[in-house]
Amino acid sequence: MRERDYFGAWTLGLAWAFLLSLGVILLVFWLPDAARTGILHGEPYRQQMFAWVATGEAPENDWRQFLPQHLLHLAIFLVLTWATAGYLGLALGAGLVGYMSYFVGSYALASGHPFLGALAAWVPWSVLRVCAFVLLGTLFSRPLLVRRVWPFERQEVRLMGLALSGIVADLLIKAAFAPAYGIFLRHMAASFLTR
Repeated sequence: MRERDYFGAWTLGLAWAFLLSLGVILLVFWLPDAARTGILHGEPYRQQMFAWVATGEAPENDWRQFLPQHLLHLAIFLVLTWATAGYLGLALGAGLVGYMSYFVGSYALASGHPFLGALAAWVPWSVLRVCAFVLLGTLFSRPLLVRRVWPFERQEVRLMGLALSGIVADLLIKAAFAPAYGIFLRHMAASFLTR
């Protein structure tokens, strides 16, 4: 970050998020009890998301319910990242990716299509959100490293705009397509609805 290699930092951050997600998904497959008890907020989130897939009823389908939570997560992430050179932002990111991945692994296992189920359950807007958060994390970890409150120049402001456009796209796509995507996931894994 001192070198302003944002693409390199973003790429490493995405690799970290991918490997973390893969690890949680594999934990769900191989040690489901350990995953259930070890992933913070994993089981409540899985129940909420399974209810969304099964019934279409959940905060996923109503922007008035999911928007405040997403904005709160974003604000906390930015403050933690800025104040700790990214360290506590990584911890929050690990928690968010962890419980989302717990749902993904649980859905993939229940769907009977582990690989395709995992790909489908990482809903497109969440992938976009992770990409945007990682980019914001790379940018907002810099101030403490260089000991300046606002060390951002034109390049960084443009990248912030790109990341924020990803956040806006995430919210708009989710608001527009979550109901239909829930139905898609329901049809893909009709067998788990009877469990």
